[in-house]
Amino acid sequence: MKLIHNFKSPNFNRRKYNKIEFIIIHYTALKNVNESIKFLCNKKNKVSSHYLISQNGEIYNLVSEKYRAWHAGVSYWASKTDINSISIGIELDFSPNYKNNIYGTKLINSLIKLLKKIAKKYKINNHNILGHSDIAPYRKIDPGVKFPWHTLKKNNLVFNPKIINFYLVFSLRKWFKLQNIRSKKSIMIFMLAYIGYDISLGINKKSNFNLLLKNYQNHYLQRYSKKNLYKKTYKFIERHFCTLLLTK
Repeated sequence: MKLIHNFKSPNFNRRKYNKIEFIIIHYTALKNVNESIKFLCNKKNKVSSHYLISQNGEIYNLVSEKYRAWHAGVSYWASKTDINSISIGIELDFSPNYKNNIYGTKLINSLIKLLKKIAKKYKINNHNILGHSDIAPYRKIDPGVKFPWHTLKKNNLVFNPKIINFYLVFSLRKWFKLQNIRSKKSIMIFMLAYIGYDISLGINKKSNFNLLLKNYQNHYLQRYSKKNLYKKTYKFIERHFCTLLLTK
């Protein structure tokens, strides 16, 4: 896998922690890769990523992996808030508003190769390969509805919850009743928090809860029919929660 080192961003600092636990996928929202390079390498913007992948599948290494690139912003996952210090950030040359509004084969193939390399190097499991919208669900939507998570899933780069048996489901639902957690919304919020999501703004505000749910659906239920999607989402989150519960 060839990396291009012609451009370097000055926007980085030292990591606060040694262990790299996450890979975060973004889109640039700019009109082309040249604009993205200029933006990410401009000191004034105070934004960067370790990698940028063009529509042609070229992989630009903008910041060394040993440093803390500035890609995550205000974010949260599983009680951790300095995601930049424990992650590798990958920007994709994609924008929903310009001609580069397609996740083409070359781009995705390069992304898959890069993800596999990074995941193997740092022993990152697929549950920790996330979108920007997973770690900042109330302010970010990238990599967006068009991003082919299903293709990554075929390459074992997306967490795939197991089918859980009826007894476990029954026991779980009984436990929620005993805890007086009864509404589907409350149960989903509880489970999403365990999975890793920031549920703080979604507890009391419906629009924020809908954002949280939408970003989860974009990641895990992309190809599901919209018919009865709320019910399907509840059941899938239940599977996700139980699978993690049994494997942690």
